[in-house]
Amino acid sequence: MSGQSPGGTLLTVDRPGREIVDPAEPWEVPIPSSAVSRIDPSGEGARMSRATSDAELPPGVLRILRFTCGSLPLERTLLLAPSARPIDRTCRRYVATPVQVLAFGERATGLWVDWRRRDPAVVIPVERIGSVEDIRILRYRRLSVRAADARLSIRYRAEGRELLDPPLWWLRKKIGRGVSGEVAAAGLRVVGDVEVPARWQAVATGVVTDAGEEGAAMVFGAVAAAGGTHPPRAVLIAITASELLVMADPEGGACDPEASPAMLAVPRHALQEVTAEGDRLVIRSAGVDRVLSIGAGLAAAAAELVGCAGTVRAPLRIGH
Repeated sequence: MSGQSPGGTLLTVDRPGREIVDPAEPWEVPIPSSAVSRIDPSGEGARMSRATSDAELPPGVLRILRFTCGSLPLERTLLLAPSARPIDRTCRRYVATPVQVLAFGERATGLWVDWRRRDPAVVIPVERIGSVEDIRILRYRRLSVRAADARLSIRYRAEGRELLDPPLWWLRKKIGRGVSGEVAAAGLRVVGDVEVPARWQAVATGVVTDAGEEGAAMVFGAVAAAGGTHPPRAVLIAITASELLVMADPEGGACDPEASPAMLAVPRHALQEVTAEGDRLVIRSAGVDRVLSIGAGLAAAAAELVGCAGTVRAPLRIGH
Protein backbone atom coordinates (compact mmCIF):
# COMPACT_ATOMS: atom_id res chain seq x y z
CA MET A 1 0.00 0.00 0.00
CA SER A 2 1.43 3.33 -0.98
CA GLY A 3 0.74 6.65 0.63
CA GLN A 4 1.32 8.57 -2.59
CA SER A 5 -2.38 8.94 -3.34
CA PRO A 6 -3.78 11.97 -1.51
CA GLY A 7 -7.48 11.39 -2.05
CA GLY A 8 -8.23 7.71 -1.96
CA THR A 9 -11.45 7.13 -3.86
CA LEU A 10 -12.92 4.56 -6.17
CA LEU A 11 -13.84 7.23 -8.71
CA THR A 12 -16.11 9.22 -6.46
CA VAL A 13 -16.33 12.95 -6.97
CA ASP A 14 -14.21 14.60 -4.29
CA ARG A 15 -14.47 18.22 -3.18
CA PRO A 16 -11.13 19.98 -3.79
CA GLY A 17 -9.57 21.27 -0.63
CA ARG A 18 -11.48 18.97 1.70
CA GLU A 19 -9.04 18.37 4.52
CA ILE A 20 -10.41 15.30 6.26
CA VAL A 21 -10.40 12.43 3.76
CA ASP A 22 -11.39 9.45 5.92
CA PRO A 23 -13.10 10.63 9.14
CA ALA A 24 -12.71 8.82 12.45
CA GLU A 25 -15.23 6.22 13.58
CA PRO A 26 -16.95 6.68 16.98
CA TRP A 27 -14.57 4.16 18.57
CA GLU A 28 -11.38 5.78 17.24
CA VAL A 29 -9.54 8.40 19.28
CA PRO A 30 -7.20 11.19 18.13
CA ILE A 31 -3.53 10.65 18.93
CA PRO A 32 -0.39 12.76 18.35
CA SER A 33 1.80 11.74 15.43
CA SER A 34 4.57 10.96 17.91
CA ALA A 35 2.52 8.03 19.24
CA VAL A 36 1.88 6.39 15.85
CA SER A 37 5.12 4.40 15.69
CA ARG A 38 4.36 2.74 19.03
CA ILE A 39 0.93 1.54 17.90
CA ASP A 40 1.49 0.82 14.23
CA PRO A 41 5.02 1.40 12.87
CA SER A 42 3.93 0.95 9.25
CA GLY A 43 0.91 3.27 9.47
CA GLU A 44 -0.71 1.21 6.72
CA GLY A 45 -3.81 0.05 8.53
CA ALA A 46 -4.61 -2.88 10.77
CA ARG A 47 -2.93 -6.23 10.32
CA MET A 48 -5.64 -8.74 9.42
CA SER A 49 -5.69 -12.44 10.34
CA ARG A 50 -8.21 -15.24 10.05
CA ALA A 51 -9.19 -16.86 13.32
CA THR A 52 -8.48 -20.59 13.48
CA SER A 53 -9.95 -21.10 16.95
CA ASP A 54 -12.22 -19.31 19.41
CA ALA A 55 -9.19 -18.84 21.67
CA GLU A 56 -7.58 -16.46 19.16
CA LEU A 57 -10.47 -14.01 19.52
CA PRO A 58 -11.32 -11.79 22.50
CA PRO A 59 -13.23 -13.87 25.12
CA GLY A 60 -16.92 -14.33 24.31
CA VAL A 61 -16.84 -12.33 21.06
CA LEU A 62 -17.49 -15.25 18.72
CA ARG A 63 -20.57 -16.20 20.75
CA ILE A 64 -21.83 -12.60 20.63
CA LEU A 65 -21.33 -12.36 16.88
CA ARG A 66 -22.97 -15.71 16.20
CA PHE A 67 -25.99 -14.65 18.26
CA THR A 68 -26.24 -11.34 16.37
CA CYS A 69 -25.21 -12.33 12.84
CA GLY A 70 -26.32 -15.95 12.57
CA SER A 71 -24.32 -19.02 11.63
CA LEU A 72 -20.67 -17.97 11.50
CA PRO A 73 -17.79 -20.35 10.69
CA LEU A 74 -14.29 -19.31 11.68
CA GLU A 75 -13.23 -18.93 8.04
CA ARG A 76 -15.59 -15.96 7.76
CA THR A 77 -14.29 -14.35 10.97
CA LEU A 78 -11.40 -11.90 10.68
CA LEU A 79 -9.37 -10.32 13.47
CA LEU A 80 -7.87 -6.85 13.03
CA ALA A 81 -5.04 -5.80 15.32
CA PRO A 82 -4.85 -2.37 16.98
CA SER A 83 -3.57 0.26 14.58
CA ALA A 84 -3.12 3.97 13.91
CA ARG A 85 -4.10 5.74 10.73
CA PRO A 86 -4.08 9.22 9.18
CA ILE A 87 -7.42 10.84 8.40
CA ASP A 88 -6.30 13.89 6.42
CA ARG A 89 -4.51 14.60 3.15
CA THR A 90 -1.32 15.79 4.80
CA CYS A 91 -1.14 12.68 7.01
CA ARG A 92 -0.64 14.87 10.07
CA ARG A 93 -3.82 13.94 11.93
CA TYR A 94 -4.02 10.42 13.29
CA VAL A 95 -6.50 8.27 15.15
CA ALA A 96 -5.96 5.03 17.06
CA THR A 97 -8.18 2.04 16.26
CA PRO A 98 -8.72 -0.72 18.86
CA VAL A 99 -8.98 -4.46 18.23
CA GLN A 100 -11.81 -5.33 15.82
CA VAL A 101 -13.50 -8.55 14.74
CA LEU A 102 -15.28 -8.63 11.37
CA ALA A 103 -17.93 -11.32 10.88
CA PHE A 104 -19.75 -12.45 7.74
CA GLY A 105 -22.73 -14.32 9.19
CA GLU A 106 -25.69 -15.99 7.51
CA ARG A 107 -28.11 -13.27 8.67
CA ALA A 108 -25.88 -10.20 8.91
CA THR A 109 -22.41 -8.74 8.57
CA GLY A 110 -21.17 -7.43 11.90
CA LEU A 111 -18.21 -5.61 13.40
CA TRP A 112 -17.23 -6.01 17.05
CA VAL A 113 -14.88 -3.37 18.46
CA ASP A 114 -13.00 -3.42 21.75
CA TRP A 115 -14.37 -0.22 23.19
CA ARG A 116 -16.90 0.69 25.86
CA ARG A 117 -19.57 -1.90 25.09
CA ARG A 118 -19.79 -5.62 24.49
CA ASP A 119 -22.38 -5.70 21.70
CA PRO A 120 -21.17 -5.37 18.09
CA ALA A 121 -20.56 -1.77 17.06
CA VAL A 122 -22.29 -2.23 13.68
CA VAL A 123 -24.61 -4.93 12.35
CA ILE A 124 -26.11 -4.82 8.84
CA PRO A 125 -28.64 -7.53 7.85
CA VAL A 126 -27.79 -9.15 4.53
CA GLU A 127 -31.11 -8.20 2.93
CA ARG A 128 -30.54 -4.49 3.63
CA ILE A 129 -27.09 -4.16 2.08
CA GLY A 130 -27.10 -1.51 -0.65
CA SER A 131 -23.44 -1.67 -1.68
CA VAL A 132 -20.08 -3.24 -0.90
CA GLU A 133 -16.95 -1.22 -1.64
CA ASP A 134 -13.24 -1.93 -1.27
CA ILE A 135 -10.77 0.83 -2.18
CA ARG A 136 -7.34 2.16 -1.44
CA ILE A 137 -7.41 5.33 0.64
CA LEU A 138 -4.37 7.21 1.93
CA ARG A 139 -1.94 4.51 3.17
CA TYR A 140 -4.35 1.62 3.57
CA ARG A 141 -7.39 -0.14 2.10
CA ARG A 142 -10.94 0.43 3.29
CA LEU A 143 -13.83 -2.01 3.08
CA SER A 144 -17.30 -0.48 3.48
CA VAL A 145 -20.60 -2.34 3.65
CA ARG A 146 -23.49 0.13 3.40
CA ALA A 147 -27.22 0.19 4.01
CA ALA A 148 -29.63 3.11 3.92
CA ASP A 149 -29.10 3.90 7.60
CA ALA A 150 -25.84 2.17 8.50
CA ARG A 151 -22.23 1.83 7.39
CA LEU A 152 -19.68 -0.75 8.43
CA SER A 153 -16.09 0.19 7.55
CA ILE A 154 -12.72 -1.30 8.36
CA ARG A 155 -9.24 -0.17 7.32
CA TYR A 156 -6.57 -2.78 6.77
CA ARG A 157 -3.15 -3.42 5.26
CA ALA A 158 -3.05 -4.28 1.58
CA GLU A 159 -1.66 -7.77 2.14
CA GLY A 160 -4.87 -8.63 3.99
CA ARG A 161 -6.81 -8.55 0.70
CA GLU A 162 -6.13 -12.24 0.09
CA LEU A 163 -7.74 -13.13 3.43
CA LEU A 164 -10.71 -10.87 2.73
CA ASP A 165 -11.41 -12.14 -0.80
CA PRO A 166 -13.16 -15.46 0.08
CA PRO A 167 -15.64 -14.10 2.68
CA LEU A 168 -16.26 -11.01 0.57
CA TRP A 169 -17.06 -13.15 -2.45
CA TRP A 170 -19.32 -15.29 -0.25
CA LEU A 171 -21.17 -12.16 0.91
CA ARG A 172 -21.76 -10.92 -2.64
CA LYS A 173 -23.14 -14.30 -3.67
CA LYS A 174 -25.26 -14.40 -0.51
CA ILE A 175 -26.75 -10.97 -1.28
CA GLY A 176 -27.62 -12.04 -4.83
CA ARG A 177 -28.97 -15.47 -3.98
CA GLY A 178 -32.45 -16.00 -5.36
CA VAL A 179 -32.23 -12.87 -7.50
CA SER A 180 -32.01 -13.12 -11.28
CA GLY A 181 -32.08 -10.28 -13.77
CA GLU A 182 -31.65 -10.39 -17.52
CA VAL A 183 -28.32 -9.42 -19.06
CA ALA A 184 -28.73 -7.90 -22.51
CA ALA A 185 -25.95 -7.80 -25.12
CA ALA A 186 -23.46 -9.79 -23.07
CA GLY A 187 -19.85 -9.11 -23.94
CA LEU A 188 -17.26 -6.36 -23.60
CA ARG A 189 -17.56 -2.92 -25.22
CA VAL A 190 -14.54 -0.62 -25.25
CA VAL A 191 -15.27 3.10 -24.96
CA GLY A 192 -12.76 5.51 -26.45
CA ASP A 193 -9.49 4.96 -28.24
CA VAL A 194 -7.94 2.62 -25.70
CA GLU A 195 -6.75 -0.96 -25.62
CA VAL A 196 -7.70 -3.41 -22.92
CA PRO A 197 -4.47 -4.34 -21.06
CA ALA A 198 -3.82 -8.03 -20.49
CA ARG A 199 -4.42 -7.57 -16.76
CA TRP A 200 -7.89 -6.20 -17.40
CA GLN A 201 -8.66 -8.83 -20.02
CA ALA A 202 -8.06 -11.36 -17.23
CA VAL A 203 -10.32 -9.37 -14.87
CA ALA A 204 -13.10 -9.31 -17.49
CA THR A 205 -12.73 -13.05 -18.06
CA GLY A 206 -13.01 -13.61 -14.32
CA VAL A 207 -16.22 -11.56 -14.16
CA VAL A 208 -17.76 -13.65 -16.95
CA THR A 209 -16.69 -16.89 -15.27
CA ASP A 210 -18.12 -15.79 -11.92
CA ALA A 211 -21.38 -14.70 -13.58
CA GLY A 212 -22.11 -18.24 -14.76
CA GLU A 213 -24.63 -19.17 -17.45
CA GLU A 214 -26.33 -15.78 -17.63
CA GLY A 215 -23.03 -14.08 -18.46
CA ALA A 216 -22.03 -10.45 -18.01
CA ALA A 217 -22.34 -7.30 -20.13
CA MET A 218 -19.38 -4.94 -19.69
CA VAL A 219 -17.96 -1.61 -20.77
CA PHE A 220 -14.30 -0.66 -20.43
CA GLY A 221 -12.60 2.71 -20.61
CA ALA A 222 -9.91 4.91 -19.09
CA VAL A 223 -10.21 7.96 -16.86
CA ALA A 224 -7.54 10.67 -16.91
CA ALA A 225 -6.05 11.47 -13.52
CA ALA A 226 -6.69 14.93 -12.14
CA GLY A 227 -3.86 17.27 -13.09
CA GLY A 228 -2.23 14.58 -15.22
CA THR A 229 -0.08 13.47 -12.29
CA HIS A 230 -0.69 9.76 -12.89
CA PRO A 231 -1.46 7.53 -15.88
CA PRO A 232 -5.15 7.15 -16.82
CA ARG A 233 -7.06 4.73 -14.59
CA ALA A 234 -8.70 1.74 -16.24
CA VAL A 235 -12.39 1.28 -15.40
CA LEU A 236 -14.55 -1.81 -15.99
CA ILE A 237 -18.30 -1.65 -15.39
CA ALA A 238 -20.29 -4.88 -15.56
CA ILE A 239 -23.87 -5.92 -15.10
CA THR A 240 -24.58 -9.54 -14.18
CA ALA A 241 -27.78 -11.35 -13.23
CA SER A 242 -27.28 -10.42 -9.59
CA GLU A 243 -25.15 -7.25 -9.35
CA LEU A 244 -23.73 -4.08 -10.86
CA LEU A 245 -19.96 -4.15 -10.54
CA VAL A 246 -17.52 -1.25 -10.95
CA MET A 247 -13.78 -1.96 -10.86
CA ALA A 248 -10.94 0.50 -11.37
CA ASP A 249 -7.19 0.83 -11.08
CA PRO A 250 -6.31 2.00 -7.57
CA GLU A 251 -5.71 5.73 -7.51
CA GLY A 252 -2.08 6.47 -8.32
CA GLY A 253 -1.37 2.78 -8.92
CA ALA A 254 -2.54 2.19 -12.47
CA CYS A 255 0.80 0.68 -13.46
CA ASP A 256 1.15 -1.62 -10.46
CA PRO A 257 0.15 -5.15 -11.59
CA GLU A 258 0.09 -6.34 -7.98
CA ALA A 259 -2.39 -3.73 -6.76
CA SER A 260 -5.92 -5.05 -6.27
CA PRO A 261 -8.48 -3.00 -8.23
CA ALA A 262 -10.86 -0.73 -6.40
CA MET A 263 -14.29 -2.36 -6.35
CA LEU A 264 -17.91 -1.30 -5.91
CA ALA A 265 -20.58 -4.02 -5.99
CA VAL A 266 -24.28 -3.10 -5.93
CA PRO A 267 -26.90 -5.88 -5.74
CA ARG A 268 -29.37 -5.79 -8.66
CA HIS A 269 -32.37 -6.01 -6.32
CA ALA A 270 -31.21 -2.84 -4.54
CA LEU A 271 -30.65 -0.74 -7.68
CA GLN A 272 -33.06 2.16 -7.94
CA GLU A 273 -31.57 4.33 -10.67
CA VAL A 274 -28.39 4.61 -12.73
CA THR A 275 -28.00 7.78 -14.79
CA ALA A 276 -25.30 9.70 -16.64
CA GLU A 277 -25.05 13.37 -15.64
CA GLY A 278 -22.34 14.91 -17.79
CA ASP A 279 -19.07 13.19 -16.96
CA ARG A 280 -20.56 11.54 -13.86
CA LEU A 281 -22.32 8.24 -13.34
CA VAL A 282 -24.91 8.42 -10.56
CA ILE A 283 -25.83 5.11 -8.89
CA ARG A 284 -28.76 5.07 -6.47
CA SER A 285 -29.35 1.87 -4.54
CA ALA A 286 -31.37 1.20 -1.39
CA GLY A 287 -30.73 4.63 0.00
CA VAL A 288 -27.00 4.57 -0.88
CA ASP A 289 -25.95 7.05 -3.57
CA ARG A 290 -22.59 7.03 -5.33
CA VAL A 291 -21.35 9.58 -7.88
CA LEU A 292 -18.49 8.37 -10.05
CA SER A 293 -16.48 10.79 -12.17
CA ILE A 294 -15.64 8.65 -15.20
CA GLY A 295 -16.01 10.92 -18.24
CA ALA A 296 -19.09 11.59 -20.36
CA GLY A 297 -18.56 8.76 -22.86
CA LEU A 298 -18.04 6.04 -20.29
CA ALA A 299 -20.83 7.36 -18.04
CA ALA A 300 -23.29 7.31 -20.94
CA ALA A 301 -22.21 3.81 -21.97
CA ALA A 302 -22.56 2.53 -18.40
CA ALA A 303 -26.03 4.04 -17.97
CA GLU A 304 -27.09 2.51 -21.28
CA LEU A 305 -25.66 -0.83 -20.20
CA VAL A 306 -27.81 -0.88 -17.07
CA GLY A 307 -30.82 0.53 -18.91
CA CYS A 308 -30.71 -2.32 -21.44
CA ALA A 309 -30.65 -4.94 -18.71
CA GLY A 310 -33.96 -6.60 -17.97
CA THR A 311 -35.91 -6.32 -14.76
CA VAL A 312 -34.97 -8.34 -11.72
CA ARG A 313 -36.99 -11.45 -10.95
CA ALA A 314 -37.78 -12.58 -7.40
CA PRO A 315 -36.32 -9.49 -5.75
CA LEU A 316 -35.33 -9.54 -2.13
CA ARG A 317 -37.07 -7.15 0.24
CA ILE A 318 -34.97 -4.17 1.27
CA GLY A 319 -35.87 -2.91 4.72
CA HIS A 320 -35.57 0.73 5.75
